[in-house]
Amino acid sequence: MRYHLRRSALFATSALAGISMLGVGGAAAAEQTFQFDIPAEPLGQALTDFSRESAQQIVFSEEVTNGLRTAGLHGRYTAAAALNALLAGTGLNVERNSDSVMMVRPKNAEAASNDGAADPNGTADGRIETVTVTAEKREESALDVPIALTALGGAQLERSQSYRFEDYVAKVPGLTVIDNGAVGSQLVIRGITNGVNVENTSVATYIDETPFTEAGPFAGASFAAPNLDTFDMQRIEVLKGPQGTLYGANALGGLLKFVTNAPDPTAFVGRLAAGVSSTENGGTGFDLHGMVNVPLADDAALRVVGYDTYYPGFIDDPSRGVKDINGTHFTGGRASLLYTPTTDLSVRFNALYQVRAWGDWPNEDVNAGTLTPLHGDLVQEHLIAQPGRLTTQLYNVTVNWDVGFANLVSTTSYYSNNNHNIEDFSDSYEPLLTGIFGAPYGVAIQARKWYVHAFTQELRLSSSGDEPLQWQVGGYFTNERGDEDTIYPPIDGTTGKILFDDPLGLGGFVAPVHYREYAGFANLDYHFTPTFDIGLGGRYSENSQDFHETAPGIFGGGFDFGTASSESVFTYSADARWHVTPQNMFYARVASGFAPGGPNDAVPNQVVPSSYKSSKTLNYEVGVKSSLLDDNLTLELSAFDIEWSDIQLNAIVGGFGTITNGGKAQSRGVEWNAVYRPIDGLTLQLNGAYTDAHLTQPTPASVNGHAGDRLPSSPLWGTYASAEYERPLFDDYSGFAGVDWRFNGSRYADFQATGPRQEMPQFGIVDLRAGIERQGWSLALYAKNVGNEIAINYVQPESLAGGSGPQSASVWQPRTIGATLTSNF
Repeated sequence: MRYHLRRSALFATSALAGISMLGVGGAAAAEQTFQFDIPAEPLGQALTDFSRESAQQIVFSEEVTNGLRTAGLHGRYTAAAALNALLAGTGLNVERNSDSVMMVRPKNAEAASNDGAADPNGTADGRIETVTVTAEKREESALDVPIALTALGGAQLERSQSYRFEDYVAKVPGLTVIDNGAVGSQLVIRGITNGVNVENTSVATYIDETPFTEAGPFAGASFAAPNLDTFDMQRIEVLKGPQGTLYGANALGGLLKFVTNAPDPTAFVGRLAAGVSSTENGGTGFDLHGMVNVPLADDAALRVVGYDTYYPGFIDDPSRGVKDINGTHFTGGRASLLYTPTTDLSVRFNALYQVRAWGDWPNEDVNAGTLTPLHGDLVQEHLIAQPGRLTTQLYNVTVNWDVGFANLVSTTSYYSNNNHNIEDFSDSYEPLLTGIFGAPYGVAIQARKWYVHAFTQELRLSSSGDEPLQWQVGGYFTNERGDEDTIYPPIDGTTGKILFDDPLGLGGFVAPVHYREYAGFANLDYHFTPTFDIGLGGRYSENSQDFHETAPGIFGGGFDFGTASSESVFTYSADARWHVTPQNMFYARVASGFAPGGPNDAVPNQVVPSSYKSSKTLNYEVGVKSSLLDDNLTLELSAFDIEWSDIQLNAIVGGFGTITNGGKAQSRGVEWNAVYRPIDGLTLQLNGAYTDAHLTQPTPASVNGHAGDRLPSSPLWGTYASAEYERPLFDDYSGFAGVDWRFNGSRYADFQATGPRQEMPQFGIVDLRAGIERQGWSLALYAKNVGNEIAINYVQPESLAGGSGPQSASVWQPRTIGATLTSNF
């Protein structure tokens, strides 16, 4: 086992050192749940408050807690879960002695020195760590939340080199990703999507308290999920099922939330990591990551994270004589400043900046139906390169204020996405243009300016104390502006040069859009007994949108028009929790979600409506969460049924391409997760999902979806299994080794108006890792996709022939071998 509890003289003489012995309760009280209301304060005072509120007997040394603070704790927890949350990040651990007295002790040097990068699986005494989450906008143990969720800790992500969506989505049951080439990614939970060209994403994303989800097709919502580098991330929370009550628009299928580490005023801490990698039949990559936490005063600290990572390319284009064209470069960082002027008030400023630049798409050309390579493995052929650049910025200030009877949170944010890219559409239009102009011409689509800027404000008030009735009320506002400035320059088919002066008059379009939303929400949770409670919630929102399009040229059609829309939406949730024992909970939940409707790109006097309606989901779910065998085994199981109505679709209505609502769908399934530590140092995990997501009503004829057809990108079966073992080696050295296996069943691509629909084959990918650690540093070796499987993520048509013509398949990264050296200081 990696950790050795050192029973130092400090504890042998703890009475002389000034031990505080508090409380009168025993083991029986520890098996109950308690309502805690502990503010951010010195750790010694927090432990005193903990003992008073839980009636637990706890022993600690003032020398151990001196200079340490906690972030506070509010909510209902078991005593063990609450104490683990209070001690998070302090380098201290809790255990019970033979008299069931809770004793706070320091972890060994290895555990304390990594600042969040220590054991990714459990506590120092070998048990599985209790994870605190903010799924319901309160801090709670993950095993007490009446929602199916998965929390990936920062140490777990770092240990497995999981810095991008591509690295960790398979670790979450029911979560998949549609790779829309280099442009971006669409997250999918429980199969709620109708393909790569959706109008709104069905998974909302948050970064701490900031919603980062764009609205509508003209803002690029379908592929705008923020693929952030996760170095020094505290955790990622993935909530399954609609989350419209607390999180608002676009949480049709669920929510992914990045939770960053807060600054720590108690200690100067830093970490540097540098690595190198090599991809099979591809190039060489590198990664540089760094973090520094600087106390500025007893009540203030600054935490800064920076990174520069290059993921090597592995796609070749022999027609242009180039190799490894799809390399991707992530550069950026985060900064956070925390100021706690009083024990009742804290202010945190956050800033994030990231640039993701790519050389081309990670796609190979394949044959329709069989999906075999058209020109050879990992090969695409285009007239031009397809580079791009996405710049993401976020600025936020969050104020937490304990006003006595309640806790007030104000969060103010500004974020932006700026996308510049170019794509080659010659496969679709070269025959047409050659026929018209009598010379070989292709066509490019260049987004000269494609941005979204948004200001958001949320204000919420949450009850404090341990009254049977807990409540939360809040208001929300967002003001979002976007613009897409796109041109269609022709390509000289002989030379491969882009003719930006556009001698053919192909044109383009400019499409600014403005989205505003006001919302109010409330949640009530009543505890009828200490073990049974019922929660109710509702959210009312109103949004209005304005859209204007100018589209000159042959492809633009010479249009110049504007439309507007407005609507109101009500979402709700209800849940019941029953703690059969403090470690075993049953829950049932009903919840709804929505994606906003909007203005249509409908030319005046067309037969199509000027706007389309919001899309809605309703989720029924039951589940069980258990911690067994003295916290060495956790089990989670949930069954769900989601009804999806008013699906937003691109369709042909009256001969015009437009956005419309049509068809219904259902997603039913089961998700499970088990984590087991049979012996010290060995952690086994198995999770997965069975998801039957299909249409229950046909779509409009031009979409060609029929009742019973499975929804895109949704495997019936998906499974993830891992094993990791760590143990002392010699002197102060310890070692670890791990293996991950991720399996995705066969999936279908988009519905096709012409030609067959593509079925993407199943795949299984194995990753390995091993390393050695000592106080202050570690060396990790890893191999991803050990079997070098060319696994298809998603398929799209390359030409107007739809499912009958050549296809473009985005693929997972081939075998990649690397090493990372990390130093803590």
